[in-house]
Amino acid sequence: MTAQPAPRPGGETFARPVHVSQRRYEAVRAYLHEGASLQQAAARFGYTPSALASLVRDFRAGKLVLLAEPGKPGRKSSPAKDRARGRVIELRRQGLSVYEISARLALEGTGLNRTGVGQILAEEGFGRLLRGPAQQQSTSPGTAGRDTALPRSGVIDFAAFPARADTRLAGRRPAPPPAAARSRPGSPGSARRAPRR
Repeated sequence: MTAQPAPRPGGETFARPVHVSQRRYEAVRAYLHEGASLQQAAARFGYTPSALASLVRDFRAGKLVLLAEPGKPGRKSSPAKDRARGRVIELRRQGLSVYEISARLALEGTGLNRTGVGQILAEEGFGRLLRGPAQQQSTSPGTAGRDTALPRSGVIDFAAFPARADTRLAGRRPAPPPAAARSRPGSPGSARRAPRR
């Protein structure tokens, strides 16, 4: 019987795998290729014999892919976002908001909605722009800021509205009772609490 050579530095990774996919691979390999018994291979890599038997059965049936990372569902890339990424960054550095960037891209013939623009900006590390009545800086140091001075709002003249408007959509809501009715004895809400002492 020949003696097995001592493992070289780094070889312990194969004896005690950390990742699930590698541990599964080594356990199935020990049973199918090295000739270890089901109990030996299972104990060596931390499986129960029945769990390892299930892995071997799935591997033989072609249902188990060894050493493959589980993929995320959905598309792996978005061509529209990839095409517009550089332009989105350029427009944001000019201080435009997500809405303004989306509108500008639509005018330029690159259809990318606000969600896509927001995702690109988040991936690139841009913060949200602050909005307010005065000029403010963006929360992102990569954005130079923008003039957010908004026009003053006007005063609403309620006297200009008609006294009555007929519609089929409005519902009728009863008005709350006057304050005097709520304070009468026997009416809801008239019970008074005893004063604290």
